[in-house]
Amino acid sequence: KRGADKFPLPLLHAVVSDFPQEHIDPAHDPVEGMLGMEMLLQFDVDFDFPAGRLRLWAPGTAAEEARTKGLVQIPAAVLNETLLLGIRVTSAEKPGTQPMVGILDCGSTFSAVNWAGAELLGLPPKGDKQAYNNVPTILGVGIDGRPLFLPTKHVKFTFCGDLTKDLGGMMQFAQPPESWQPWDPVTVGIGDLPIFSLGLGDGTKPFQGPAALIGLDILSQRRIILEAGAQRRRRIFMGPA
Repeated sequence: KRGADKFPLPLLHAVVSDFPQEHIDPAHDPVEGMLGMEMLLQFDVDFDFPAGRLRLWAPGTAAEEARTKGLVQIPAAVLNETLLLGIRVTSAEKPGTQPMVGILDCGSTFSAVNWAGAELLGLPPKGDKQAYNNVPTILGVGIDGRPLFLPTKHVKFTFCGDLTKDLGGMMQFAQPPESWQPWDPVTVGIGDLPIFSLGLGDGTKPFQGPAALIGLDILSQRRIILEAGAQRRRRIFMGPA
């Protein structure tokens, strides 16, 4: 709301716990909490990383801003009751590769893929010790709560759209518009993190398919708008380059 010093929010549910990220930013120390999807889903959320701005638009109003500024529309969906948002991602260097679910995580500084996703991207398999010997590693947390060291590889991601039928009747995933440029390559961690097996599972058995975690190393490259809505299908708008 323009000119407002304060903006009232609806009643939110907070988890009271130790907060390891308290000292993550010495310039704004201490960080005393974290706003999650319960709050963000009340708005069209505009992460304008290039401008260093966060804007909260009334639900359903940011699409016009995105169109005016030439942002690209990316089909998305609420994955499950966790309220995680997902898109279809694939390798920009291997055209025609089957896409995988990409979980958008603004709380992760790095991106990651599980081993099933690494196979789709054409990366060496888990058992190839030589391929991952002496490569940088990222420290994660395994499903048992113990430290999990993730080997890394460089990956250049892009997205694809909904499943469509071409003129010949063949089913294929829609390609990004010509204005779209794939994200800059990032160093991704490779491993079966709990967010994949448990976050995408159905509550009775873990998810074992290919998946990626799209972190801030990718999301912060451009302006991105997350559109609110009550339905599972959502729209995301992102700068084309």
